[in-house]
Amino acid sequence: MLLPGADVNARSVRLSEWCTELAPIEFILRAGWLYPHISLYMANFASAQLGAVLEELGRVGERTFEIPLEADHFAGNDQGMFELFYRKTEAVTRLQEDVIAGLDPLRVGLRERDPVGRVLAAHRLVAPPVARANLDRHGYDEIGELFRPHITMTRFQQRDQRIPSDLLPPAESFDEVYRTLALCVMGEHGTCVEVVETFELASPVRDRQS
Repeated sequence: MLLPGADVNARSVRLSEWCTELAPIEFILRAGWLYPHISLYMANFASAQLGAVLEELGRVGERTFEIPLEADHFAGNDQGMFELFYRKTEAVTRLQEDVIAGLDPLRVGLRERDPVGRVLAAHRLVAPPVARANLDRHGYDEIGELFRPHITMTRFQQRDQRIPSDLLPPAESFDEVYRTLALCVMGEHGTCVEVVETFELASPVRDRQS
């Protein structure tokens, strides 16, 4: 996961809470409970592999510069997810590739369900070819051309719920320089319910001064 700084974190929490005024929802982002984040990879790891996972993420953090991302638009999907999408960059794509290269050899099997609740063992049989190939190879589908960096604000109980764009804040108010890589415990709907450990990405300024 990538965790935003304090300002974008607070904006995400407020927007998630505001969604409760529009329609029934499945969850609300809250500081210290359900953390706003950008997912890079989701996988099962045995407890015995935790140390190796943390070591690998630490190495990734040390060799990765902080990542500026421009917020592009809000969108809902047919599964009720309401999300803020960032413009995909070469830097964030490389980070995802680096994380997966290090962690995929450590994962155990296939997760039981994906964030929208589909049983992955069954879903992979009917998934589009690219998604199925990603699931078969890495146990996660939103990789490569399917990777769209985003923060999920909430999930509406009415799956086709839409929000008028004129009610939303400017997407660019969520522009952020992402500086924190994290290992998180995943809950229902793809939420982050616990931050296990964080790793600060390298600063280009500090790097030039060292």
